[in-house]
Amino acid sequence: MTETNAETPEQIRARIAAERAELGDTAAELAARLDVPARAKASKEQAVEQAKATVEQAKAKVSEVVAGARAKAAPVVEQVKQKTAPAVEQVRTKGAPVVEQVRTKAAPVVAQARVKAAPAVEQAKLKAGPVVEQARARAGTVVEDVKAAAQDDERRPKLIAAGVVGVVLGFLVFRRRRRSR
Repeated sequence: MTETNAETPEQIRARIAAERAELGDTAAELAARLDVPARAKASKEQAVEQAKATVEQAKAKVSEVVAGARAKAAPVVEQVKQKTAPAVEQVRTKGAPVVEQVRTKAAPVVAQARVKAAPAVEQAKLKAGPVVEQARARAGTVVEDVKAAAQDDERRPKLIAAGVVGVVLGFLVFRRRRRSR
């Protein structure tokens, strides 16, 4: 009657305890996977951090481009100041009739300064544009993630019920297979 492959009660208890522990770990893992709000919150936080980083990069890039534009425009501005200084002094001493004279003398210099500064301004806009657009796109993604997380909250009870049913079915199949051996 005794078989060499027969398990002792101690071995059976140990096997059952091991299967219970494994089933508990599986259930805990499924519960973690089904915790949609926590996963959505983590995803949202990650997206927010990425958006913040992109915004900071955009700010840095814009500051860099603006500083470059200012550096390029500084000599022109100084030139305008030097060329218009005598006219400004003359206006102060002679009054209103000279104002028209200053305007006519300064107009070409101002126009020249605008023309010289225009490429630097356009270059700043071109360099900062993609970074700003990327920041806007990532911010839009964050909003969409938050909306999706809100919709997932409505599905949570159904997902939990489905998960529990899955665990129970898995346990029953596992148990039936063990018994059929």
